[in-house]
Parts: sequence; structure tokens; C-alpha cells
Amino acid sequence: MPVAFFRNRRITRVILIVFAAIVVIFTALVFGLSDSVISRFLLKPDRIIVERRPDPAYDKLFPYYVELCATSQFRPKLKGDGGIAGHAVMYIKGACKDEHASFPQLRRCHGAATDIYDPEHGAGVSVGRWFRNVNWVAVPGYKLFFEGNVNADEPLNQAHFDATLQEVVDKDVYKGVDFHNYPNQRDGGSVKDFVSQHGIGTDLALTFARSAFCARLPITEKMLDEVIDFLNDKNREYAEGEADYNWSVWADNCVHTLRNALAAANIWSPLSVRAVKFRQIFNLAVPANEFVNLAVLGNTGDITDYRQIQDDGPRRDALHEFNWLPTRQGALVKTLPVHAPNDLYDTTFRLFTLQSPFRMGKTEQAVDLLSDPRFVNLDANLRYFSKKYDDILAAHDEHRDRLASVRGTPYRRVERLYYDYIKAQRAEVASMLERLPELESSPGAARAEQTNMHKAN
Repeated sequence: MPVAFFRNRRITRVILIVFAAIVVIFTALVFGLSDSVISRFLLKPDRIIVERRPDPAYDKLFPYYVELCATSQFRPKLKGDGGIAGHAVMYIKGACKDEHASFPQLRRCHGAATDIYDPEHGAGVSVGRWFRNVNWVAVPGYKLFFEGNVNADEPLNQAHFDATLQEVVDKDVYKGVDFHNYPNQRDGGSVKDFVSQHGIGTDLALTFARSAFCARLPITEKMLDEVIDFLNDKNREYAEGEADYNWSVWADNCVHTLRNALAAANIWSPLSVRAVKFRQIFNLAVPANEFVNLAVLGNTGDITDYRQIQDDGPRRDALHEFNWLPTRQGALVKTLPVHAPNDLYDTTFRLFTLQSPFRMGKTEQAVDLLSDPRFVNLDANLRYFSKKYDDILAAHDEHRDRLASVRGTPYRRVERLYYDYIKAQRAEVASMLERLPELESSPGAARAEQTNMHKAN
């Protein structure tokens, strides 16, 4: 082969090695230096509103959705802090915990709930660092997953902690789960001990100990089935196979499973958990980064060019298989602060994003997300997409090339599919905007809004 070929390969290899070294050193710095350095990579509470909740009417309009959530560092008052990068979890409306399974599995909920406190509303999914024979655990219901056994107007104290602990045991949340040896293990590693030490505030009752930032994205019924099937297969692989699950911050952490569950429904591309160590550097997964990535995809992806969509694998497959695109109405962000007043955990706001120390891209993106009404307000979001769809259809001239059918084009079918999809989405948004005033004025919505305002104050 020519000498230039080998020279180019050597240059490419050197570039990759240098880049990998930079990533390793940068990550080591972030995880190893003082709070003064770490603070450059944290979202600041004075720059954003730390509590934004979706409109109570939302659940009456969207029967199925996923929420990928980044949660802040675990900081109890009486013991050591958790990892600076926080944790990632996912809430799935329409998927419920399978009570009859011998290890954590999901099933379809019985109907589409319109109240977040309906027992058949959905389930939370959390990948566990200390799980041995499964990868994730399913938490039944919105309240137990996010809020635990405490109401908005009550202080969080040991009594609420103990009540939440007992509810977790009574509902068999960790049924069939075996654990690796974990820090501060007592009582032979019983379920109750594990939940007390590591479950509450991480796998469930999230706002006891953490702020939560969630990117919410509506999905179709068929997509819901794909997400459920992926997660169930993942746990079955460990529960019924010979291999144990071994958590890895680099290769298989809390984010990889959740991102790949969404990839199974063609929401985006998957992240490998099987690459060799060098290549795995390029598959790093950080909770807050993925929250930002999903929120940006849901609101700012380009849906104006069907040729571009056809050339993009996940979006092409989503359009053809599910008649769905990820940039769509109902893609909102939700933020929940640590519960206050709080006797057990530090309520200081902290959320970490991994980024260049010279360009604070992810931090700025997160600030922008929480400052733009179309990301956080349902009415503004629907009106934005209504105009977006109107503009797309207005720019489309069905007769711009009368000889297209004679000349032939590889995009003929996808063009027709695409414009039919845009018309259907415009009609859906129009219907939602027509229903929204009535839904927002309903007694249930008013009560929920009062609760939200009380917590915000």
C-alpha cells in the first residue's frame, strides 16, 4: 500500500489517542477537584427557575409519554455525598410494574390515565449500581417515584422517610432483586436495609434528596411496547442468564440503559455498552447531558426537510414504522426541587453537566431550555408547533414539478408519507388547542395548579 496510507492512519491514531487523553484528563479533573472548580460545570439556581411543572391538562391530552430525568447529587445531612454527576431515571406513562413477575418487569397499564396519582398511570425505572441479578427496578406510580410518602405542605422528616420505606416493602418494589455488597451494609443486606441506605432518594422518592430535571416526550402505543420489551429483555438477560450485572461509570451506567430503551423505539441512536475501553470513551453517558439532548431533540430538531429525515436512520425508521417524529408537540421539560423544608437532606441546588471547560455549551443549553416558554408551557408549545406545521404546509407546492412522476425520484413515497404526517399533526394540535381552555378550567386542574403554586412559594 502507499506510504501515505500508513502515514494517514498513524496521524488519525495519534489524533484519537490525544483526544482520548484529553477526555480522560478532563473527566478526572471534574471528578477529582474542589468545589470551586466543579462549580463551573454546575447549573446555578440564580440563572434558572428550579421548579417548572407541566400543565395539569397535559395528561388528558397525551395518553403515553416518556420522561428522561437527570437528578442532582445525593447529599444527606448525616452521611457522605453521592457522585457529583447525579443519577438518571425514567418515568413512563402507560407502563406499569408487573406485580406477578418474579423479578422487575413492566406491563401495559390498564387504560390511559388522566391523573398522575392514578395507580395505573405509569412507573419509574431506575438502573441500580448495586443490583446483581437485574439491571433496573420498576417503581409503581408517580407519587412513590417522585414524591414518596410526603405531601407538598408537609416537612420531610424521619416519620415520612419510615412511611415511605414501609410502602416500598409492602409494594414489593425490589421483589426478586439480589444485591452486590454495598457501602454500610447491615442486616445481611436485607431489602429494607438497602432501601434505607441507597434506594430512597435514588430509585424512588427522588425529591426527598435530589432536584429532578425531566425531558418529557409523547410517544405512540406501539413505541411504548418497544420500550417495555427492551427493558424487560434487559432484566431477563441477567435474572435468567448466567452473567451478573456489573455497573460501570464508563461502559454501562444508569444512562446507557435508559437511552437505549428509547433507541429501541427509534427516538434516537443507541449507545454501545460493549465497546473496547478505548472506544467506550466515545460512548460516555452523563445524566444532565442526556436530559438536555432529549429536550433539544424534542423541540428544535429540523422537521422541514423530508429528504434529511429519510437520510437519518432513527428518524426515518420512526416515521415509517410509527408515523412519528421526535420533534413534536408536547415535548416539554419539567423541573422539581428537593423537597423543603427538609430535616434529612441538603436542599442546595446542584446539577452537573459534562462539557468543555472553555465553552459551557450544555449549561447554556439547559438555561435556554428553562427560559423559553415553548419548552415549559403547554399552550406556548402547542402554538409553536401549530405555526411550524402551517409554515411547512404553506411552503409545499404539490404541483411545483409536473414531470416528477415521469422523471422518478427516490423520495416519492416518503414525500407523500411526510406531508400526510404533517397534516395529521396540524389537525391534532388544532384539536388540543381547542380543548385546552376547558381542560385547564376543570376542578381537578385547578386543584393541581394550586398545589403547584403552593410548592413554588
